[in-house]
Amino acid sequence: MRLIIDAMGGDDAPMAMVQGAVDYARDFPDTTVILVGRENDIVACLKKEGPTPKNIQIEHAPEVIGMAEKMSALKEKPNDSMNRCAQLVKQGKADAMVLCGNTGCSVAVAQLHLRRIPGVKRAGILTPLPNPRGHSWICDTGANSVCRPEHLVQFAEMSVSFLEHAYGKKNARVGVLSIGEEDDKGDELTHGTLELLRKTPLNVVGNVEGHDIYTGDVDVIVCDGFTGNVVLKTSEGVLDAFMKIMKEEIYSSLRNKVGAQLLRPAFDALRKRTHWSLVGGCPLIGVDGVTIIGHGRSNRVAVYHAFAKAERCVTGKIVQRLREHYQHTGGDPVATTG
Repeated sequence: MRLIIDAMGGDDAPMAMVQGAVDYARDFPDTTVILVGRENDIVACLKKEGPTPKNIQIEHAPEVIGMAEKMSALKEKPNDSMNRCAQLVKQGKADAMVLCGNTGCSVAVAQLHLRRIPGVKRAGILTPLPNPRGHSWICDTGANSVCRPEHLVQFAEMSVSFLEHAYGKKNARVGVLSIGEEDDKGDELTHGTLELLRKTPLNVVGNVEGHDIYTGDVDVIVCDGFTGNVVLKTSEGVLDAFMKIMKEEIYSSLRNKVGAQLLRPAFDALRKRTHWSLVGGCPLIGVDGVTIIGHGRSNRVAVYHAFAKAERCVTGKIVQRLREHYQHTGGDPVATTG
């Protein structure tokens, strides 16, 4: 297994990328971890982490695309770390890549070099959000601000395939994010999507509302990337606010402090089940190569789990399964999912 990361992408790059890579390389000595970016900067960070694992490699890339740059930077800086990551995956020198930098450029560079799987009309970011039974998976959460019904149907097909082959989830329940559960609620996009979905063999539950994301009653929720990104960022904000409010209440009295110590195992378990850093990253499904989109705020913990997500996608042969599916259907959204 050869996993590659843009060491220069992210708010805390390259330090956080190097730390997460070192942690993962130490835990999985049979996996080669390749750090792409400015070699001197990467080496300086590695020295702070003690002895460098033998399965860590460096691929020098002199240019860097900043978090606020436009997609045109991919052409203006052909020797940057993001372009180099995608080129190495395309050349078969890496099995998967992790990108925690500029999301727009990350999505674009994957499609520029890897292209989409033949038959796939749009690639989407598939993101897990916590519920009492595990996770609900939303696609798309930011790759496409404008979509057509056939795009959302493919998001559903690809998400269901991902859950089956990466997590062993059979017959995943699929819903369309709307403003009401009734079929006539929503807009042209949701109406058209639901109509097409019901012509497929997928396990379609119908329209779902925002609160249904967190109940565990649906496994896959499809929407356009604009809506999905708002849902994602709102969810992260609510969790952060909840944790801050809880901390303020705990420190408001001695009785609360004592009670909090007794409940600390429960609080730790809650954090493990809900915090974004333990998700690591989200697969960009539909591109012809495993690509994990990480959070811009990724720390060493998030980077570690992004590598874990990448390895799960590779071992589950996610891209190969989708290639086989669309080879048979030709991208027809109402053809059998197989």
